Amino acid sequence: MVDVQSDLLSALPTRLVIPLALRKHMPAVLPRALCPQVQWEGNALVALPHLSAPFRVKDLGTSQGNLRSQASELVGALDAVISGV
Repeated sequence: MVDVQSDLLSALPTRLVIPLALRKHMPAVLPRALCPQVQWEGNALVALPHLSAPFRVKDLGTSQGNLRSQASELVGALDAVISGV
């Protein structure tokens, strides 16, 4: 999962996360705007923003890195969930 919550909200006890799935376990055809493909450590993953949920910070564990270079795709996918655009 990837934490997509703004650091401006770091005082909250929860973080909004988007689950990720291995691309090879997903259907061949997915709506690209809703389920963007991201790369992490050589793995093709698919973001599933329609399954986003808050997680308690204490349950998340330590960060394993970041996907900041792919932030626009993730934000666009969240926008697709919320506005349908």
